[in-house]
Amino acid sequence: MLLNQTNRNGFTLLEVLFVLTTLSIILLLFPPINMDAIEKKQEKQFLETFQFDVLYVQSLALNTDKKAFIRLYKDHYKIFQGTNKTIAERFYPSGMLIDPRGNVDINFNENGTFLYPRTIKITTKHAVYDAVFQLGKGRFYIAEK
Repeated sequence: MLLNQTNRNGFTLLEVLFVLTTLSIILLLFPPINMDAIEKKQEKQFLETFQFDVLYVQSLALNTDKKAFIRLYKDHYKIFQGTNKTIAERFYPSGMLIDPRGNVDINFNENGTFLYPRTIKITTKHAVYDAVFQLGKGRFYIAEK
């Protein structure tokens, strides 16, 4: 006989309340995602990538006959080899501004020294940096102001 069997197609109120209570406890235990910290990490990662790209272009200038350089644009920069072969393109994180202070190219001579030594100002949402390309040197550094 079918009188004792019940049709259970959904959840009981007690089961739903138990799941919601467990979920709310888990959400309280974990801190909220800090977007400010994520943006700072992205900026730091971008600056490290920029440093590696400059060193890469320097090694290309030392080891190959083709001219290699970095060209800075408003929202990104490109690495070129030769006259127009693009090796890489990197976009700036949101809120970052790079002021090349005149010359938009970063290039080296065959000895690995900078052709146009200068300081490039990098402004982010959280800090201001100077990328210093020294006269007569093959290295550069990025300093936070």
